[in-house]
Amino acid sequence: MSFTDILTFLEPLELLKTRQPDLPLDWEFCSYLPIPNGKPGFSLTTSAVGLPLQGYDLLFLPDPKLSDDFPGEREWLEWLKTGFEIPSIIALNAGSQFLQKSTCNATFKPTTKTNQLESYRAALNLIEQITDNNTAQAIKSELKLNNLILDPQLPRTANIERKSAETQISVGLVLDGSGKANIKTGIPFLDHMVNQIAKHGLFDITLDAKGDLEIDPHHTMEDCALAIGEAFRLAAGDRKGIQRMASATIPMDESLAEVTLDFSGRPYSVLHTQWTDETLAEIPTSLFEHFLESFASAARINLFVRVLAGKDNHHMSEAIFKALARALDSALIIDERRKDSIPSTKEVLF
Repeated sequence: MSFTDILTFLEPLELLKTRQPDLPLDWEFCSYLPIPNGKPGFSLTTSAVGLPLQGYDLLFLPDPKLSDDFPGEREWLEWLKTGFEIPSIIALNAGSQFLQKSTCNATFKPTTKTNQLESYRAALNLIEQITDNNTAQAIKSELKLNNLILDPQLPRTANIERKSAETQISVGLVLDGSGKANIKTGIPFLDHMVNQIAKHGLFDITLDAKGDLEIDPHHTMEDCALAIGEAFRLAAGDRKGIQRMASATIPMDESLAEVTLDFSGRPYSVLHTQWTDETLAEIPTSLFEHFLESFASAARINLFVRVLAGKDNHHMSEAIFKALARALDSALIIDERRKDSIPSTKEVLF
């Protein structure tokens, strides 16, 4: 456990309690096991040892400082899952990696910066939310952190695990990435297509899938699409500031594909393809349409796909996935003019 993370997170909150003693703000130290107090000058008493993480408004997870072969890691992760119903989760430094290991499907924005200032920033952002900006700025000044910028844009990420009797899928997604991909589905052509999404959308994607390929590729392709779509839905968060709607038309030799989509929260797919054969890389072409439909359903997007020209199934498929990547990238770009608002008259998109 990183005592530094805890101390720097609590210091601004202690100042807030001093300034506003009537504010209903309290905290508890929770742990799966008792924490030894071996730090000179620091005493920490865990008031909720091993109890379910329930009834709190916020969960703060500092750097656990656990080694890769930590013998009780599985038990700690299972205990952490009892807090997934808590409305807000803040995970700092290596704590964010620990949270991701727990396959938390909640929408959260961890920071992986190993920096003491991140604990201060998280606490001051919290103070701004529960009081006002003036109070947060005053405490920031008292701590001599005048140059610290509050509420920077944090990584839009998601980690998904999907397990069934037919498949075991894990997906990691960073929306504001650089196009890095590590794709292993057991279906080489599907790997090739998902790589197109990462490369041309500038998303960082890891995908590891094990499925019943001895039967056919159907379950694996469907569940990969559902897991990737769910990752996009969660990583986009509340959709504040995004462009929301986008379209891209991409050529691939004799083929031309157009993809138009809307992160509307209302899943719907319309696909107009021109396959010239029933299979592509020994995969039924119908499965590529099923992949796109499943992706749209899980991502909760409205998706239109049109192949405007083409003769070669490989070229048409690649044009579709490249166009999908470009459209996703354009739709998810943050528009500075609306960065604090949800692009919907309903003021909700999810």
